Amino acid sequence: MAPEPLDLVHRGAERVIGCYLLETADGPALFDCGPASCVPRLKERLRERGLGLGDLRHLLLSHIHLDHAGAAGVLVREHPGLQVHVSEIGAPHLIDPARLERSSRRLYGEEFDVLWGELAPVPAANVHEVAPEVVGLECFPSPGHASHHVCYGPSSRRRRPPRRTSWLGTRASRRSSGGSRRGSR
Repeated sequence: MAPEPLDLVHRGAERVIGCYLLETADGPALFDCGPASCVPRLKERLRERGLGLGDLRHLLLSHIHLDHAGAAGVLVREHPGLQVHVSEIGAPHLIDPARLERSSRRLYGEEFDVLWGELAPVPAANVHEVAPEVVGLECFPSPGHASHHVCYGPSSRRRRPPRRTSWLGTRASRRSSGGSRRGSR
């Protein structure tokens, strides 16, 4: 399966919030998941590709901001086998999102529920701190947008990948042919 973007059509707007469907060494995964308010659209996008939420094995998070990881707890509640990978800094906030929710509610006020939906905890048993390699993908820190931001890409140990693609979260994704990496550090 080639990496495929899934547009979550946040609040009716296309190409605002999305995630990627990836094939990993351990089966299908999502890179980021969007907010809980987009879960129905996420399920629809998966169905369009012949998959259900229960077919996913892993959720690879770039960072814990609500537009990228807000649905993690809801998804794990619906699919208890889903394993969530996140930075060391982000992990405690997934397990207990109370502080994140309090600060977000102060910022968004009455719009919080409409924008983001439910912010549910992820059981600690489902949360895994990222390492240099996660389910066959290279994982590396990329602080900037968030101090705990990480990126994922094909493992450099793989034999001649057909394309070098990295999943970068908020920044952008950039692909180059010939196996060279491009981008800012």
